[in-house]
Amino acid sequence: MLAHTGLWWADGHRFVRWNPDSRRIIHETRVSIERARTPRISRTCTNVRGHGGVKRSVILAHAHLRGLPFVARFDVRSYYESIDHDVLLAIITAANVERAQAGIVEQYLAIPDVSSKGRGMIAGGSLSHLLGAIYLGPLDQAMEALIGHGGLYYTRYADDFLIMARTRHLLRRAIAGMHAVLADLRLTVHPEKRFIGRAERGCDFLGFTVHPLRRLEPSVVSIQLLGVRARRLYERGADEDRLRRYVHHWFTWFTSGLGHLAMPAADETRYWRYALNACTPATTKE
Repeated sequence: MLAHTGLWWADGHRFVRWNPDSRRIIHETRVSIERARTPRISRTCTNVRGHGGVKRSVILAHAHLRGLPFVARFDVRSYYESIDHDVLLAIITAANVERAQAGIVEQYLAIPDVSSKGRGMIAGGSLSHLLGAIYLGPLDQAMEALIGHGGLYYTRYADDFLIMARTRHLLRRAIAGMHAVLADLRLTVHPEKRFIGRAERGCDFLGFTVHPLRRLEPSVVSIQLLGVRARRLYERGADEDRLRRYVHHWFTWFTSGLGHLAMPAADETRYWRYALNACTPATTKE
């Protein structure tokens, strides 16, 4: 039986502090499900081990933009909080996950559900990452079926996904299919975190702005977060050297692993000035 030593909310998510034995059981369950590769997780889902991660997602998205000019990007609303336990357990059962493992998953979902709503999952848990990928498997399968007819590209990282199409008709068809699958999963897309338009406008995906004729750059939201976090460091007493190191690490992450699509090293100065300006008190700016 799983047991914990504490439950709490932070940043809108439920967290659990498992006891040592439960952490071990959860870890073993995750490893066992991963090794068995059941249920099958599509290669279009890049946030699981061995599927490429963020950098592969944005590189492939950039590569497809020139040939597929119609783009839609979506994010599921309150994803972890909206996961339906009955739906997830049905997916697990249909995939022939062993009964003992399925029982651990059921406990893993139920313990944080103190209100007995039958919905939601903890954030940051060892199993959450894997179960989150599994839950949207039906969406991956539906998009793969459409991709088989040609003229379409789809990729997903957790609950953030991108659809590209050769024509508007194909894109509308894919979006309609997406909504149908999400309705079956009892999920909805976030009304504000979405983009539908032409590739030539560029779109934000996984913290990057992806444009067919430009290098990959941090999105506006990523840059704003850089300023916010730099300001917090400053308010906690960070000196200029500490702030510069932070910006350097931030810039290095946004350029590493991108090859010729990475920003030139000289651009780091621009972001350093932005972060420094964000730390300047408003009274000084006037």
